[in-house]
Amino acid sequence: MRWNDLFTDLEAQLRFGQWQAVEQDAAELTRGIWAELTLMDRLRGALGQDVRMTLADGRVQTLKMKAIGPAWVGGTDETGSLIVLRDAIVGVETGLNRAAVPSRPLQAGPSVLAIYRALARRREPVQVVSKRGVVLAEGTIDRVGKDHIDVALHARDEFRRSSALQGGRIIPTDVIQLVRASPMGLDDLA
Repeated sequence: MRWNDLFTDLEAQLRFGQWQAVEQDAAELTRGIWAELTLMDRLRGALGQDVRMTLADGRVQTLKMKAIGPAWVGGTDETGSLIVLRDAIVGVETGLNRAAVPSRPLQAGPSVLAIYRALARRREPVQVVSKRGVVLAEGTIDRVGKDHIDVALHARDEFRRSSALQGGRIIPTDVIQLVRASPMGLDDLA
């Protein structure tokens, strides 16, 4: 009888040891999957939700996530539509659902320059804000270069007309924290 108990105990330990090995393998695979995810992948899991993020200038921006690109997020807040650049995001409040992580990493999507070009084609009035929180320009994006945009300066609530123009500004794209458009300005760009 004691031998049966011993063998039963040994079998249980073996099963438990194998289960531990399976759990360790699963944990390692999970760590590997998480190691491949970018912040943009995590944010993509929050599409349609409100996300609070801290930006480079220290402000906390709540954004209803509408679109995600490789280096930007787009959405709306109480004042309209906006694009926030990845480099300007310094933190995201935890609340992102771990189960909502997409099954595959974000491989492609329109670049932020493509979004700027679409805004330029549509003559959408925008506000450009630097990573320090300074409003760099309000007006219409005229041209998009490889590393800069040209903005015709005018009030955001006016159309781009020669009588409304107050000059122009060239802005390097690497200093931009966010671009704000009208409430409907970014809805169908991404």
